[in-house]
Amino acid sequence: MDSQYEVVEDFDNVVDSYSVTLNGFIFCTRHGLEVCEKCPTDNRTANNMMVEDMLQEKLSEEEFSTKWKGEDRDPFVITHKWTRLGKGKPGCIAHKTVACEECFNWGEKLYRGIHGGRKPRVSRLQRKSKDRASDRIE
Repeated sequence: MDSQYEVVEDFDNVVDSYSVTLNGFIFCTRHGLEVCEKCPTDNRTANNMMVEDMLQEKLSEEEFSTKWKGEDRDPFVITHKWTRLGKGKPGCIAHKTVACEECFNWGEKLYRGIHGGRKPRVSRLQRKSKDRASDRIE
């Protein structure tokens, strides 16, 4: 029987002796590398599966086919950027937060890498609807 008090396990943020998963992306625990020759591991394939749908939505077909490098992209490094927090959960050192969107928003980091550091575009219609929503709240 399901209960409203049932504990939901967070598999997107876990750590064990071999790997650490932060917001769904997997790295070697020992060195904090997405691709590690010493461990040896290359987690880009699994990690890319977490963000490819989002990238396909945000990028044009041409951008996705020409600029998205997939498994050939530069791997992420989290060395000295994460630590074990309460209950052994991994989180960022900067904010002491599990699932920190500022430090570990992989889709946004990949999008910005493709677009030279720019944030995703927000259309005028999206901005107007946000403005109208904030006007109603005030």
